[in-house]
Amino acid sequence: MYTVYGTYMKTKDDKTARRIGEIKKLIQEIGSMMPGSLSQQQRKDMNGKMYGAYWKLGYTYKMKSRSHYVPDELVKAVRAQNAEFKKFKKLTEEWIELALSAAEKEIGDAKKKLKN
Repeated sequence: MYTVYGTYMKTKDDKTARRIGEIKKLIQEIGSMMPGSLSQQQRKDMNGKMYGAYWKLGYTYKMKSRSHYVPDELVKAVRAQNAEFKKFKKLTEEWIELALSAAEKEIGDAKKKLKN
């Protein structure tokens, strides 16, 4: 029974290492990226009447809020960069989760060896 458990754990470790390798390759393929959210804004005149729609990209970096005007011609490109950033964040979160579980297992195994 122990050998079955040991084999299962070995394949689980292999799967984790393999997935981390896949994530590293996927991250290398990520192109230009930009964080934040793109929203359409409108200006108000002195009477409160709305006019002149424009695009604004807003994000926070190093605890500072930033926003940029985005011309209509660049909205598609900024959306693509935004999608790349979201993909990057998702992959790095998965990588961290896998790395933490592998590290916790290593520490647990080391503690067992110290007790014996």
